[in-house]
Amino acid sequence: MHDDLLQQARNLALLDARKPKQANLRRAISAAYYSLFHYLVDQSCRLVLGTRHDQAPYRQVLGRAFEHTTMKEACRSFAGGTLKAGASKGLPPSFVVPPENVDIAALFFELQTKRHQADYDLTERFRRKDVLGLIGDVDIAIRRFQRIPSTNEKKFFLACLWAWKALANR
Repeated sequence: MHDDLLQQARNLALLDARKPKQANLRRAISAAYYSLFHYLVDQSCRLVLGTRHDQAPYRQVLGRAFEHTTMKEACRSFAGGTLKAGASKGLPPSFVVPPENVDIAALFFELQTKRHQADYDLTERFRRKDVLGLIGDVDIAIRRFQRIPSTNEKKFFLACLWAWKALANR
C-alpha cells in the first residue's frame, strides 16, 4: 500500500506541466504522508504479529488501532532524540535514539504537519519543487529504515507508535 501511495503522490505532483494546481499538490502531500503512515503501521504490526501471509488479516485489523495523534506525539519525542521520562523509565542507561529512528520520526512529524496544512489551510501555497522534495524524503526514509537491522531500538520505536500514550504518561 505504501508504495502505491508514494507513486500516487509523485503522479499528482507532476500533473499540470506548466502551472501545478494547488489541489494536486495538496493531495500529493496527503498521499506522501499516508504512504509513510501505512508503512510504519505495517512495520509495527509485522513486529507484533509476524510477517507470514496467513497473518495478514490480523495485521490489518491491528493496524486500524493506530492513532495519528499518538504516532505524532511519539515521533515528536523520538525526533528530538530524547524520550519523556515515563517512556524511557527502565531502559538501559546507555539507551540513545538511533539516528535512523530520529530521521524517520522527524519526517513523520513534519509530514503530518504539512498534511494538516494541505488539507485545512487554504491560505497555504505549495510549490511543486517542495512537494517533490517531501516525496523524495519519504522514499529515502523508508528505504533507509528497511535497511537497518531489527534491533531492540528499532522494535521499541515501532511499538511506541501504538503504545506511546500509555507509556509517556507513566
